[in-house]
Amino acid sequence: MAVQRGIGTVVFSIVGIVIIIAAVVIILLVFKSAPPAKELIYKTIDLRRAADPVDKANLISALDDLVAQSKSTDVKDQWDRMMQCLSSTCPDEAFLDMSLVTVATFENDVPESALLVNVIATSKYWGNAEHLLEFSKALSMANEQIQLLDDRKVEKLWQQIVECNNVCPEKNDLYFELIKTIVQ
Repeated sequence: MAVQRGIGTVVFSIVGIVIIIAAVVIILLVFKSAPPAKELIYKTIDLRRAADPVDKANLISALDDLVAQSKSTDVKDQWDRMMQCLSSTCPDEAFLDMSLVTVATFENDVPESALLVNVIATSKYWGNAEHLLEFSKALSMANEQIQLLDDRKVEKLWQQIVECNNVCPEKNDLYFELIKTIVQ
């Protein structure tokens, strides 16, 4: 009888230890969050569109928190550069650069990172004779990647960008809408 109680105590002790270890692992997994890459990109694009001062202030605060959470010096450096123009109006290039740095930093966490890099490069280099080769390669690769993606909304936005040929007034809006759609 004493042997059975001893075995029972050992079994319950082992089960208890296993439960505690499992609980610790689950807690660590819950608290270890993925880098906020997608949220950084969404909020960057939302900040570009923000007209209301309260909305803009909320987005700046939220982005600052996400940049700190990202623990990336590259993202922080780009954010610091952006902060210099946010009190007035940042050019679209600043928002593109923030998105590009975020994608490049967290390429493993953003499923279509290669496509996003090519889309952003296309936007930055379209019409720039000094970067004709980079533009051509980015445009060709983005076009091929979009066809392989097989997403009608992405394809439609891309077609509008191509037809725009970098001259329509809504070209930057189209690029940012495309980036946000791809990130989803």
